[in-house]
Amino acid sequence: MVKKNRSWGGRFKQETAKNALEFSHSIEIDKTFYREDIAGSIAYAEALAKAKVLKPSEFKKIKIGLNQIQKQIDSKKFNWNKALEDVHMNIEAALEKNIGEVAKKLHTGRSRNDQVVTDLKLYMLKKSEEIKISLKELLKSLVQKAEPETETLMPGFTHLQIAQPISLGHHLMAYYEMFKRDLNRFENSDNNLSVLPLGSGALAGNRFKLNRKKMAKNLGFKEVTQNSIDAVSDRDFIAEMMFNISLASIHLSRISEEFIIWSSSQFNYLELPEELCTGSSIMPQKRNPDMAELVRGGAAKTIGNLVSLLSLLKNQPLAYNRDNQEDKAPLFASIDYVLSAIDITSAMVAGAKFNIDEMLNDVFDGHICATDFAEYLVLKGLPFREAHAITGKAVQLAEKKDALLAELSLTELKKLSKKIEKDVYKYLDPMTSISAKTSVGGTAPSQVKKQIIKAKMDLKI
Repeated sequence: MVKKNRSWGGRFKQETAKNALEFSHSIEIDKTFYREDIAGSIAYAEALAKAKVLKPSEFKKIKIGLNQIQKQIDSKKFNWNKALEDVHMNIEAALEKNIGEVAKKLHTGRSRNDQVVTDLKLYMLKKSEEIKISLKELLKSLVQKAEPETETLMPGFTHLQIAQPISLGHHLMAYYEMFKRDLNRFENSDNNLSVLPLGSGALAGNRFKLNRKKMAKNLGFKEVTQNSIDAVSDRDFIAEMMFNISLASIHLSRISEEFIIWSSSQFNYLELPEELCTGSSIMPQKRNPDMAELVRGGAAKTIGNLVSLLSLLKNQPLAYNRDNQEDKAPLFASIDYVLSAIDITSAMVAGAKFNIDEMLNDVFDGHICATDFAEYLVLKGLPFREAHAITGKAVQLAEKKDALLAELSLTELKKLSKKIEKDVYKYLDPMTSISAKTSVGGTAPSQVKKQIIKAKMDLKI
């Protein structure tokens, strides 16, 4: 048996069983946000002082004591005690040891239920800012890589089959759009994070007339929660952030997958930075895209972490339940992964060397301008379905002759449709093809340049 926890042990006769303590303590996980716990406690102590629950001298003593504890923890001189269960009670016990009985007043009207949600939100706001900064760096890398490639031809793919000609710049800017949406999601989610739960107590509220709006302002929150039951049981903000991380991770995985394929000898479209590759312990010639593979593989755990959290929440009655102790490990793991993965991906993008000649070879391999051929016939007055059928016959003829569409003679083409004239050949030129796609968001160099200009303005580069 171990000593009873002083925060709740008054009504208990028996001490906590050692195996129960080992099973239930959370200190190794939640000590991660000790800075947030101390910041929240200082703000709460100030509110107690304003409400005349604490004397000004007592508040000053508590504030100095908490700051001293933070310095101890920062310098790795703090002894964490599992018997005290969590970060909150470890800090409170240390405060009492340092400043005496006045420390016992700090928890007046406060519960670990509203305390932990406050800590989590403060921690997540900080991490959200780090993620947004990292995403902006990735967006800059993509824009800077795309800008010189607005007229660089490459094949566009659907079903991993060559489909239509596009520019490399346009392809890279597709990832810009994905990660820009991710950035927007994190920015929008900050609104839900910026609502202060402190002052909600265990679930019923607080009788000490605390100025919750002032506490919110002091801690950097924009609003205060409007229902104390929801405030302490809410974990939607974690689910939302973990969804944002999961979707961003899927996008990181997609670009990694593409870079892995493109760096293969079969594609040979790009060379990844050597410092982000590894070799083989048995095959000396190998240059493996391990960092891209680890980004791709690591994305899976963010999905698992999200499902784990959602499963944790789905059967909980109101208000707080100890189940919620399990919300932090998957959250922290997802945050750690995404920050590292964004950093690695930015470096991959910035250091990638594209094999433009190989891409161009594939543009002229096959019938990449077949859609343009059909559109030519539409412009000559044929319905698209009829134009599609004629184009299919033209492709059959080209394949039979082991030739490209542009290598078929005008005589051969006119047998398929009398509408076909000599001007058809400019529609079979890939550069003419991409230049014609001038719709907003199209692959025409003029449009891609506009996208890049707008992106640079948004990113202030």
